[in-house]
Amino acid sequence: MAGEQAPSDNNSEHLRESVEHAHVEVAAEIRDKPFENFICREMPLAKLELFDIHIDPIAIHRRSEDIARDANVDYLLATQLEGTVLVNQGNSEFTQHPGDLAIMYAGQPYSIVHTQKSRRLILHIPQDIYRERILAHLQDREFRSRLLPGGGLVTVLHSILVSLSTEAENLGIKDQYTVAESLLELTAAVLRSEADHEYELQHARQSALFRRILEFMESNYTDCELTPEKVAAANGISVRYLHSLFNQAGITVSKWIWERRLKACREDLLDPNMGHMRVSQIAFHRGFNDPAHFSRAFKSRFDISPSKLRQLAGEGKLESS
Repeated sequence: MAGEQAPSDNNSEHLRESVEHAHVEVAAEIRDKPFENFICREMPLAKLELFDIHIDPIAIHRRSEDIARDANVDYLLATQLEGTVLVNQGNSEFTQHPGDLAIMYAGQPYSIVHTQKSRRLILHIPQDIYRERILAHLQDREFRSRLLPGGGLVTVLHSILVSLSTEAENLGIKDQYTVAESLLELTAAVLRSEADHEYELQHARQSALFRRILEFMESNYTDCELTPEKVAAANGISVRYLHSLFNQAGITVSKWIWERRLKACREDLLDPNMGHMRVSQIAFHRGFNDPAHFSRAFKSRFDISPSKLRQLAGEGKLESS
């Protein structure tokens, strides 16, 4: 870990090496020369640590060998005060602007590109504290780095970190623990809120997809060759995901198709305008290709055979509804 480091002789290479051994081990790639500005100020907050970093444009890469060398597996809550950075970790890639928060993991390789002079605050949360105080209260236990755009609780947390960048060194140990507790509570609340929002978006996307699938099936249920595979392919999803969506709705794909066909046949058998068609013709028209199988399924579903239903309807002994 580094304390305060400031340029003394405009030596870009010396400063680059300072960057590589600052709050975590990294490889640094100077983007624009001369590289003249780097200050990394470390402020303790009980069991947490806050780093205030001023830096010129540079690309920072935390590699597997860096992780092995410093064995740092802290979680990093970063907020941007000035400038813009491009962040890439795992499957996550985003641009962080002033006022945004980002959550990252030092135990996994990442890249941060400072595209311009910037100032960045990074709160180190030890792995055991993060898992006990934050991760344990989230529904999704699988960590992924993510951007938390400014607004609401994110802005509140950002403002506290900004205040700490000027006051942390004036806090006694008791006050440090008080502030650290508040930071952990707020961080957990922000991540819970973000997770809830993501769930709502995912639920909305799933609902829209499910409606589109049902519309497709409604238009094509009379196709005797309609299968889950055909439905999935037409909607650009896997058969497994298709079955998952229907399981959430409490029905299977095949059950929906059969139920829709049987109800359509029942409506046709009760319709006087369809009286000229044989029962088998109605069955074929609605997607059944085996009359005997259709008759058994119809009787099992409605407790009456198709021919008997038509006979009673013709005698006026049934309501057409």
